[in-house]
Parts: sequence; structure tokens; C-alpha cells
Amino acid sequence: MMPRLMLQPLLSEKRSLTYAVILQVWFIVAIYAVCHDQYIVRIAPEHFTIYHDPLLGIEDPTTLAAVYAFGASFSPGLLLGFCCAAAARGGEWPKVRVRRILLGVFVVVLATEVVAASSGYIVYKSGRGIYPASWYPTSTLPMLITQTIQVTCYLAAAMFSSVFLAGLLVYRHRKRGE
Repeated sequence: MMPRLMLQPLLSEKRSLTYAVILQVWFIVAIYAVCHDQYIVRIAPEHFTIYHDPLLGIEDPTTLAAVYAFGASFSPGLLLGFCCAAAARGGEWPKVRVRRILLGVFVVVLATEVVAASSGYIVYKSGRGIYPASWYPTSTLPMLITQTIQVTCYLAAAMFSSVFLAGLLVYRHRKRGE
């Protein structure tokens, strides 16, 4: 016998609203990824031209960085969007407004970038990477900076997203008790 939860839809609202939440969250992540990689490519163009596979015959590093960032935003952006929709609007607890979800995602993006850029600044000032040497393709300062920023960005995004999703659940649980 299947548990009752599995027989009920995850979200008991219009699919269009659920899809809108997912796509709006992904859009924020995509815009962030493209903007983020635009300063990475200016620090070390070889981050994209040498250490990424050629893509669609694109030779301009700025365009290549934008295309890679856009493509890389799909999985994390859609996953975060789905998790936000489920955590903020799923089930029978009071629903979180879409505007509040999007504001929270914006805060996650902002916090992620502050931590990532700060890690790059630390590497710039110290002249050495903060992660194991095997995580860096070369030991040139520009690559140490950009790779540190990228790794930190992924780690910080995962951490801040998890905290945000947990916060949505706590918020909804408390609203339920009012």
C-alpha cells in the first residue's frame, strides 16, 4: 500500500503558477550566472578558452563565458526552482507568496556572490589558492583567482540555498501554528 502523501499531488495549485515559480527562480539564477562569468572572463579569459571545451565555434571569450554560464544555469536553477516551489507552496501549510520566494532567491544569489568574490580577493592578496592544488588547472594567479571564485560560488550557492529552503519550511510551520 502506498503512503497517502504519494497519492496526493505535491502542489495543490495551478500548474501554471508552479511552473512560473520554477522558471522565475531559474531566470534569476541564469542572469546571475551570466553576469558572474562576465567578470571571471575578464580576470582570466583562458578559464573559458583553454580550460573549457570549444562550443559552437565561438571564439570570443566574453560570448563563450555567457553561453557556458547560461547553459550551466539550467540544472541548478531549475532544481532550486522546483525545491522552492515544493518548500514554499506544497502541501497544506500556509503558502509563501511568490514575491517572497523570489526575494529570497535574490538574497541567496547576492550572498553567494559576496562570498565568492571575497574568496577571489583573498587569493589575489595572498597570491595562492585556498583549495587543494589539485583543484586548480594551473598555478598562475589569474587562474587561482577565477577557479577559487568558481569553486566557492558552487559551495556557497549550495549552502545558502539549503539554508533558504529550510527557512521556508520553518516559516511555513510557524505560520501554520498562528
